[in-house]
Amino acid sequence: MYRNELSVRFNDCDALGHVNNATYLTFFEEARKELFRLFNPSLDVHSWNMIIASTRCDYLREAVYAENLTVLTWIGRLGSSSVDVEQAIQNERGEWVARGKAVLLGYDFGTKKAVKMSDEIRAKLLEHNEAPEGVPALRE
Repeated sequence: MYRNELSVRFNDCDALGHVNNATYLTFFEEARKELFRLFNPSLDVHSWNMIIASTRCDYLREAVYAENLTVLTWIGRLGSSSVDVEQAIQNERGEWVARGKAVLLGYDFGTKKAVKMSDEIRAKLLEHNEAPEGVPALRE
């Protein structure tokens, strides 16, 4: 499981005083950076080899300016060319703030087709398949 610590910035918040709903997806995206390195170690966008096929976020509790959050990222289902990346955000009091999921797809931008993951990448992904204790399930 990957852990990414962050502090809510002023510009992450909206006029209602809490983190804007779209910002949670940015928090999730940033927390996937180390996972992206498994596919593309240099993170060079000119040799990018994956796409986000799907993403979702369940909002569980408000987060506010200057609050410290932890984004937890782990691997769910692993297909031949796709992987379900499970994520959750927890505040400094241990409360769950958001729960998300993204489906990554190995991809060749030249042929515009999915690419099967190598055994090496699959093995590295499986090292991160343990969910955090007490994490809520995604809503149906």
